[in-house]
Amino acid sequence: MNLMLARSTYIQDHKVQVSDIADPHTTILLVMQELNKNLRKIADHGTRHAALRKQFTNAFTAIYILQTSLDFTRGGEIAENLFQLYEYVRQELLKAFGRNPDHSLSNCIVLLDEIIEAWEMVGSMVGGQPT
Repeated sequence: MNLMLARSTYIQDHKVQVSDIADPHTTILLVMQELNKNLRKIADHGTRHAALRKQFTNAFTAIYILQTSLDFTRGGEIAENLFQLYEYVRQELLKAFGRNPDHSLSNCIVLLDEIIEAWEMVGSMVGGQPT
């Protein structure tokens, strides 16, 4: 059910065709990539905080989608670890939103790069269509 919400949100935000994100694996990949893209914009933007309102909103939405789409019953420890990672990213994003200079968005970007790379590899091993 949560993947349907993620797919619907992505379609509304990006006006893509349903067939472009028909499988859950690709949906999650696209949401992770969108989160990473917005984190990069926020981290690179410096002090022009007001111009980043949409990027903050999109990043928080992506984190929510990723956290709520985890299946803790079937995913076990991996799902728990991903939840903790997404929660760490959320906490760092909150710091950046509050203009706290101690945020670690650059660290979050590196971690997400690694998760995205692994997710793409998993997709290619199970016949998915990594983008």
